[in-house]
Amino acid sequence: MKKKIILMVLAGMFVSFAFAQHSSQDKNWEVVFQDDFSTFNTGLWYKPHNIHGSEPQHYIYDNVKVENGKLVLTTKKEDYRCTQSNCNCGGGIYKYTSGKISSCARYQYGYYEIYAKLPASSGYWPAFWFWFEEKNVPNNGCWYNEIDVFEAYGCRPNSIESNAWYGFGCPWVKTEIGKLLHPCNYSTGYHWYGVEWSANKITWYVDRQMVRQVANNMGGVGIQNPMQIFINLALAPNSHQDNLIKPTTIFPNYMYVDQMNAYRLKCDKNTVVNEISNFNTFYYAVKKSITLSSATTIPQNSKISLKATDFIELKNGFEVPLGAELYLDVTPCESAGTGIGNPGGGISTD
Repeated sequence: MKKKIILMVLAGMFVSFAFAQHSSQDKNWEVVFQDDFSTFNTGLWYKPHNIHGSEPQHYIYDNVKVENGKLVLTTKKEDYRCTQSNCNCGGGIYKYTSGKISSCARYQYGYYEIYAKLPASSGYWPAFWFWFEEKNVPNNGCWYNEIDVFEAYGCRPNSIESNAWYGFGCPWVKTEIGKLLHPCNYSTGYHWYGVEWSANKITWYVDRQMVRQVANNMGGVGIQNPMQIFINLALAPNSHQDNLIKPTTIFPNYMYVDQMNAYRLKCDKNTVVNEISNFNTFYYAVKKSITLSSATTIPQNSKISLKATDFIELKNGFEVPLGAELYLDVTPCESAGTGIGNPGGGISTD
């Protein structure tokens, strides 16, 4: 049996008969980098040191290690003395230390994912996120961009949150799009956490299944600037009343990252496709438009992903065999902007 499709997909829309994302198996994507943490790659990452934000922990080098093919971020309950000479936040003794890594370069549109195991104990706040801001920059004004691929709360081991923040103008006001909970029993072990970011939409994934999608037009602009990548194991501040550090909170505790993958779309956006005669030899990349009819045959039990900038038209007579999967996405394709420069300094802020 076959499934008949009569459909026009226009810019800003997508249609999918499979809501999974697996860029390593989608030929429209190409690898930017893949890190299996067999070593600590100083070309990709640095370890922020003597960094203290609004949370109780203090980030130090020693709490970031690579062991047995995994990145290990450790949080300890220990006194750490910070003096003005070795700390960006002033002097003092901090009761907790933890680990964090930051990307050496800024990255833009693409698909990003980590395979991670998170600690489940009240008070923990691990995260995988993108951030950058500019204030009063000549010819660039002011902006704040942040995408939280996930934030997890140790008191709620059965779900994670997604969110994004933005601000434009001088001075900018930081605004969130709204946190959203997604089922994920992360206490059971490793899970995939990913985000697909394009100029017109942001899509979040848990275990490579889509859990949320928003239009990327916040403030009439959207989150469009290259940002740093952060993976960190934080402790929740006192404002998180449901996730406070308790006498029963486990110390030390760990966040493990087994894999980090970054992909970007291949762009062939001047090509107009009228029918596909052979999916084995077809050059998968974002086209200008794609039109298919009964002259195109989807292979049995295949997983096909087609993308275009303008439209995808499925004419009368086009069919998808039962058992096959078809993903259609009308999306912009920006071939530049992934792995830009060096934000510098080896210092980051929360």
